[in-house]
Amino acid sequence: MKLIALPLLAVAVLAGCSAERTTTPAAPASTVTVTATPPSVSAAATPPAAPATVTVTGTPNAPTPEAAGPCTDDDLQVTNGTLESANTQRHVILSFKNTSTHSCTLVGYPGADLVTPAGGVLINVPRRPANAAPHLTLNPNEVATADVTAYAIDTATGNACPRWGNLVVTPPNGFVSHPMSVDMPICTASISTVG
Repeated sequence: MKLIALPLLAVAVLAGCSAERTTTPAAPASTVTVTATPPSVSAAATPPAAPATVTVTGTPNAPTPEAAGPCTDDDLQVTNGTLESANTQRHVILSFKNTSTHSCTLVGYPGADLVTPAGGVLINVPRRPANAAPHLTLNPNEVATADVTAYAIDTATGNACPRWGNLVVTPPNGFVSHPMSVDMPICTASISTVG
């Protein structure tokens, strides 16, 4: 009987060790059936036992979800809210909506310029200091936002800001510029990270 138990134990151990991690969809449970026949014995011994059958059933590991890749220009719809005023400050919210059918990530700052009606750059809007740029995963139809703030006066002189420009925005790590439907003063303009 000990001779039968050893091969059966080896089959059970090998079946347990054969599972491997995969990122493909889960397969149905697999079944392995092993029939072991005991070795023949001499005529003086007791009659041979019937063959033993062991069935081992295993389920593969669940698939590991793949990490979302960066949002591309084709994944995003870029829009702006209305220009808000508070004393001499002007403020607009920018929205980055994932219009794709898959999740994607946004990290860091959008690019922003204030341009003339002919498209000439008046200023590249500087980044507003932040402690950290969040790593955002946008599922389909989710929205991330950033904001641009500027002043209607020149804070150094107290005079009205001499130039206004049309806001043009590029998503973080994107290459396509999106003209926004808002004009802003160029004085002390800054943009936040996406959040």
